[in-house]
Amino acid sequence: MGLVLKYGGTSVADLANIRAVASYIREVHATQPVVVVVSAMGKTTDQLLQMAKSLSNALSKRELDTLLATGEQQSIALLTMALHQLGTDAISLTGSQAGFLTTKSHTKGIITDVRIERVQQHLQEGKVVVVAGFQGITPDGDITTLGRGGSDTSAVALAAKLGFRCEIYTDVDGIYTVDPRHYPKAKRLSHLTYTECMEMSALGAGVIEARSVELAKKYNVELYIARSLSTQGSGTTIMNDDYMFEAKPITGLSITDNVVMITLKGIDNDNRRVAGIFQVVSDHNINLDMISQTIDQHNRLVLSFSIDGDDLEEWHQLQSGHENLFRGLDIETHDNLVKLSLIGVGMASHFGVAARVFETLADADIPFYHISTSEISISVTVDNAHQNPAIHRLAEVFQL
Repeated sequence: MGLVLKYGGTSVADLANIRAVASYIREVHATQPVVVVVSAMGKTTDQLLQMAKSLSNALSKRELDTLLATGEQQSIALLTMALHQLGTDAISLTGSQAGFLTTKSHTKGIITDVRIERVQQHLQEGKVVVVAGFQGITPDGDITTLGRGGSDTSAVALAAKLGFRCEIYTDVDGIYTVDPRHYPKAKRLSHLTYTECMEMSALGAGVIEARSVELAKKYNVELYIARSLSTQGSGTTIMNDDYMFEAKPITGLSITDNVVMITLKGIDNDNRRVAGIFQVVSDHNINLDMISQTIDQHNRLVLSFSIDGDDLEEWHQLQSGHENLFRGLDIETHDNLVKLSLIGVGMASHFGVAARVFETLADADIPFYHISTSEISISVTVDNAHQNPAIHRLAEVFQL
């Protein structure tokens, strides 16, 4: 058994951090094979993006991927040099060199395969393999980046292929019941199920991306999330859903800000038109959430869904590019919203959770709007102005 170590941008933000990480890797490598996946240093990705935007208002996504991928390449080279200085045999590999094949969706690439032969060869030679996360290559040879949380996905994919454990190090010491920045009394979770972690991540918890956990669950990759260079065991272990630690219905509360609700009114009761709307949204790589459909008194469909505020401009472009599809519809946009999601596998065996959520918000005079549920979650949208009062009241009621 070996180990994949993933370090986020804050963990390798400067040369002092890189040296400290290299020292830890050297210790771990003394007892087992090690692959290291790293992100770009600190705010490098943001800085590269800002430079690109200063040059053009209409960025080529292909060229943007080529630019952004250089951030991780800087990190892997410097970390490998630091390992060499400590006498540790190591080699750096870009995403393409490490065998990451992706779809052609620039800036939002999806891993289709990881051909690990070169990584395995270097491991057999006793080297630490330092891999650039967040990137891969298309069948045509173009560089792609994997979108938000892409380095986590890179690490889990390698661990799955190699049969290794995966430890993800970041700037927080594990996963909390609520984001401590919003609720200082939040508790760190020592254990979490795959399903709860996926739901929390998908609904706004920013420690690890949902697709990374989904991949870990699919291939039974043991995950551990902690602060970089922290004491072992001080983070959060994510494991099989069969293990229940507590009987409480709610494990955590996730927060998604910058939410925009789109409502389309006056759609003829025609499933093909609805399907067409969803298809063009998919073609523009806009993720939808909180989808609902009702029929008004005129037997016309009312379709609602939420999007990320960063996709609002893309949505407007979509509308103008498909005028025939949206002609005659009343389109409402409700922005400045935050989505609060309560998650817990225990919810399936507890009654009245939804009633307590809505009663808590009503007692605090906090208006809530759109509602969506799953077997282990309840989500509501509230105005940004009511975000903190709502978080505090719900956290207190459900003892988070």
